[in-house]
Amino acid sequence: MNPSIVEAFEPLFYPRSIAVIGASAEPAKFGNIILSAIMEIGYEGKIYPVNNEGREINGLKAYKSMKEIPGKVDFAILTIPASTVTGALEECLLKEVKGAEILTSGFRETGTPEGKRMEDEIAQIAKRGIRILGPNCFGIYCPESGLTILPGQNFSRGTGPVGFLSQSGGLCADLGQIAKGLGIHFSKMVSYGNGCDVAACDLLEYFFADEKTRIIAGYLEGVEDGPRFLSILKNKKKKKPVILWKAGLTATGSRAVMSHTGSLSGSEGVWNSALKQAGVVQVGSAEELTDTIYAFLYLPSNAGPRVALMGGGGAIGVAASDSLDRLGLSVPPLAPPILQKLKASFPPVGNSLKNPVDLGNPMIPPSMLRKVMEAGGEDGGIDTLMVIQILFYILYQRRHRERMDDRPLSQFSFQPELLKACQEVREKYRKAIIMILPDIVTDGQMIDLEIEWRRERDAYQAAGFPVFKSLDRAARALRNFLSYQRDQGL
Repeated sequence: MNPSIVEAFEPLFYPRSIAVIGASAEPAKFGNIILSAIMEIGYEGKIYPVNNEGREINGLKAYKSMKEIPGKVDFAILTIPASTVTGALEECLLKEVKGAEILTSGFRETGTPEGKRMEDEIAQIAKRGIRILGPNCFGIYCPESGLTILPGQNFSRGTGPVGFLSQSGGLCADLGQIAKGLGIHFSKMVSYGNGCDVAACDLLEYFFADEKTRIIAGYLEGVEDGPRFLSILKNKKKKKPVILWKAGLTATGSRAVMSHTGSLSGSEGVWNSALKQAGVVQVGSAEELTDTIYAFLYLPSNAGPRVALMGGGGAIGVAASDSLDRLGLSVPPLAPPILQKLKASFPPVGNSLKNPVDLGNPMIPPSMLRKVMEAGGEDGGIDTLMVIQILFYILYQRRHRERMDDRPLSQFSFQPELLKACQEVREKYRKAIIMILPDIVTDGQMIDLEIEWRRERDAYQAAGFPVFKSLDRAARALRNFLSYQRDQGL
């Protein structure tokens, strides 16, 4: 552990008092949105709104300037026009504030000489004793201390092992919402925007040093010091998994990066090669980033690349085998003795038992799936079982056929039986089991299907079975997880 960087970042992540400079009583302004968010999420330290009028805001006494605040201030949040930021930071220095985040945009990302000049001034101020996040950022989410980003007042207060750094504030806002439904919890999430002071290298060092962070993930457009960044990754290669989405690698993406955060992105080939050598798990979309974080949290360590795929309907078959094969996974035929035993339990027509095991009908009762799972469990050439359940057919068709359309969908679910089967097969054969519950888009009249989907997902997940919305997403996440395990010699 590196106590110096942990101690230096203490006022940013665990401030005992906060000043919101530019606080506003108008609900639509950032100065009110961020103030309200911090109050609503439950930050328990002292909050000092600061604006020119000094009137009460959200029930809190407001101050006209930093020097009027009677107590000590650890951290400042700036939501004021770009032209006034340097003056406010000078007041922060006089108040001995140790950390600040600048939500304001209008700096280097504009591509103008004036924007660059103002950002350079901010960087110079940081060297005089205050760590600065931004400008052009959404800030810090630290559930343990009650800090949140713009506008994450309803983010979870449950802390967890994922440290997330991002140049995109919008991605942080989206991921914070999505994560709540997936059981992903963060130690810290940081949107650092242009990164004129605190940026990717510092945050990477912090997350490696932070005992509360077990998995590091991030979204990068450009890096302020490429050699230092890669050196940190290589020196810490086997300490914690690092999952990164490096954007802006195409010509079009690079231009977009310059207008977003003003960063230089670098060439695709160089970045891909360097990150691979540093042991980084690389992803290419927000969906893959989320799924891969989820996989590192929930996939069992005994998961492997030889997959037995089972279910019914159009979700499996030749195309599914091709999809897994392209990702470096395999769908090997079941061993002949096991296949013969399986054939004795099923009719000779209407199914395909070799692997993928396609039982034809999407409404497969758990008793049939149990036999297939046991076959996969018994086969020494299989590492991981992927079980597909298409809830739309099971729930709606069963309910409709039994003429009980007015009953809750949960009454027609196979989930309790299938969950028990999964638990018993896992205990007996010690194989990883992944559930795939396709999230079929239906019309607005089927909101009860979404509710039941979430209920079933939560039940499997709580029992230790990862759940994905599609085979492709599950396969890609498994590939990324296994690639890391292999590269680290685990």
